[in-house]
Amino acid sequence: MRRVQLSFPYTDERFLPQFRSSLYDEMEKACSVLQFCIQEDEDRRYRHFHCQGWPKEEHTILVHEAWMSALANAVRIYVSAKEEEWIFRRIAHHRCYNRTVGKARLFRYISEHIRNRCEEGEDRKAYNKHRVEQEVIAYLENHHVLQLDGFFRFRLREYIEELCESVDVSIEQYIAEEEHEALLQRLQAFFFALPYHTGLLRLVHTSRFEFTYYNEAWERLVPSVPIHLPTEVESAYIDEEAAIIAALAAFSPERIIIYTRWPSSGPIATLERVFADRITICTDFSFPITPVDYP
Repeated sequence: MRRVQLSFPYTDERFLPQFRSSLYDEMEKACSVLQFCIQEDEDRRYRHFHCQGWPKEEHTILVHEAWMSALANAVRIYVSAKEEEWIFRRIAHHRCYNRTVGKARLFRYISEHIRNRCEEGEDRKAYNKHRVEQEVIAYLENHHVLQLDGFFRFRLREYIEELCESVDVSIEQYIAEEEHEALLQRLQAFFFALPYHTGLLRLVHTSRFEFTYYNEAWERLVPSVPIHLPTEVESAYIDEEAAIIAALAAFSPERIIIYTRWPSSGPIATLERVFADRITICTDFSFPITPVDYP
């Protein structure tokens, strides 16, 4: 097996101990089939790791794969460290960053989303790990010198661009969720401040944004003149959802029972969040009113 040189840039010196340790650890893992020697030297820009391996017995495909895998895993550790730092910087410089209230939660949210999101049924972290390692192996099959910073910047350009897109999408999702949560809290406060006008209100969910309203005795109710909702609520919800919320504000019920075939639908989820323990969802029911097919 030929000699391979891995050149570690001093601009990333903060990652050097981790990289050195991982390189030796990966070689040790392969010591059942090969022996290795690592020599180090340096110039102004790089710390060079000269790696030499040879089989303990005969040179087989298994030995070659173990050798390449050890090198690829070590490079991947460097890439992972760079990736974590890059994600942090990407978030901090995003145009929406200053709009967030919980910045620590934002970083955790993005990291979890990037690491755990699935692609075609495969765990994203495992997918990324395999992809980086394959890029390293493909490069080392044809070259014996690998500069880590150049590899990260150029050979992984498409990978980084995809990561960039994922981070940006995750930030937008987080901002939307945070703003929606704040809106729900305002709605909760708004309904909490209203005096009760109805003891028990029954809602029959007949289609996506259609409800019919009944009192405890199953007498049909029609909303009175709707109460004007806070401006941010009216602007945040589409007309149909805003109309439902306005109707409930007019009834101002102490308790709500919703009869629905679609308990996970968007309007139901919103009402559950707003009314919390004042609401009961019923999916097992039978009465003369028949909901139309939905969705």
